[in-house]
Amino acid sequence: MKKSFKPAVLPALIASTLMLSACGSSEPTDATATADNSAAKSFSGIITGFGSVFVNGVEFETEQASFEVDDDSNSDQSDLRIGMRVTLRGSVNDDGMTGSAQSIVYENELKGPVSALTQTYDAVDPTLLVSVTLTIFGQQVEVTADTTFDDDYGLTMATLQVGDVLEVSGFSTASGIVATHIEKQKAGSFDETDPVELKGEISEVTANSFLLRGLQVQFDDTTEFDDGLTADALVNGLFVEAKGLFDSTANVLMASKIEATHDQFEDDEDEVEIEGVVSDYDADAQTFMLQGVTVDFSAAVTLSPANLQIADDLKLEVEGDMQNGVLVASKIKQRGQKIKVKAPVASINDIDTADPSISLSLFGGTGNITVRVSGQTEMKDDQGEQDHITLADLNVGDYVEIKAFYDGTAVINAVELERDEMDKIRLQGPLAGFDPVAMTVTLFDQDFDLSQASFSAGDMDVSLSDFYAALVDGQFIKLTDKNADGVIDEVELEHEDD
Repeated sequence: MKKSFKPAVLPALIASTLMLSACGSSEPTDATATADNSAAKSFSGIITGFGSVFVNGVEFETEQASFEVDDDSNSDQSDLRIGMRVTLRGSVNDDGMTGSAQSIVYENELKGPVSALTQTYDAVDPTLLVSVTLTIFGQQVEVTADTTFDDDYGLTMATLQVGDVLEVSGFSTASGIVATHIEKQKAGSFDETDPVELKGEISEVTANSFLLRGLQVQFDDTTEFDDGLTADALVNGLFVEAKGLFDSTANVLMASKIEATHDQFEDDEDEVEIEGVVSDYDADAQTFMLQGVTVDFSAAVTLSPANLQIADDLKLEVEGDMQNGVLVASKIKQRGQKIKVKAPVASINDIDTADPSISLSLFGGTGNITVRVSGQTEMKDDQGEQDHITLADLNVGDYVEIKAFYDGTAVINAVELERDEMDKIRLQGPLAGFDPVAMTVTLFDQDFDLSQASFSAGDMDVSLSDFYAALVDGQFIKLTDKNADGVIDEVELEHEDD
């Protein structure tokens, strides 16, 4: 068992306004209200909510969309899950918040048995499991509390074990995969006669082999090369997908097929948007890798926040045009911090409709934050005998803890909702504005009074003036009412998702 003071960080992604509707609903939504006929764009990102499908901060209406899940073209929206990384092609309306999807494609990053597992516990609270690192076919998979799980087999971070056969979706990094969604497969669903698919950046290329994140991949005259790739064209740093049989004794993948891959984008394509984790950052060349795509940010680029410092392992969303296989960035946005709300329920709204929600009371307000719950929101009960609850089981006055992922909008789509005993009131989210004279901050269109609060940044106390001097719109902050008396007592600048 390994201990670490800082938990491994999974850049996360989903906002909180609660929507319970059937997947694949054919009912029209607001996404069609202001539809335009602009050219289709390509998006690569995580599903952060349903009703329609939320990807990269846009709610896409899916009535006319085609779906392909793990090469099955007969799939539909019900086969998708929150946390899955998809490639979506569609148009965005003038509001920038809604649109229409033409196609949604999901391919897992990795599927296979867990051969090793390391748990990381918090150093302050040694009972708190903060992350798990899995090894699957020599690939390192990072799992945190933000990873979503398909609950068909009751899988959680705590129940992961060696021998589990898992399907992993997530972000590719230089060292492995940051898991955003994991599904457990049936026991005995894999043996060494089953084909294996691995994606990643290659190194130590020879005439008949290379390393893919440390795993040796061998090829010969029988190996098929696709997408214009040849054996002679294999070079260090190339992002490929290798398919073949895995020899667990030799710890080698014998490739039957190798192809260059970058999320099905064309080499030359206008208006592409990719979400991922930075690797191979080169400050001099002004480039980095994102999901196997080289990003060039040497041209004039709009950064959000404006003081963004690009670095390896940072989770970003990049917009731009594909030019000769390179994404020439026009906008770069930091992503990956988690919204948390702890508060009593003020009202339960529209429960019998396709768009139910709950309102929460924070910091002296009444029903001042609204959260959607989708059909895939995991709802738990820590008070009674029920492990799982539905929206109909909630009552006004119940204290709930909600986790969501920030997708760059003011919408909050809950990923987890847990009913618990009354405790402190808390809101963690992105800063939308601040006023040092009035001593307020704005989150989710609400102004909050900080006149009676203490301030900190990380583990350090800071003065009021230093706190406001450090603020930047889009930065995450945590507001806490320790006594649940309507007064914000503590304010913390959030530099990492904790």
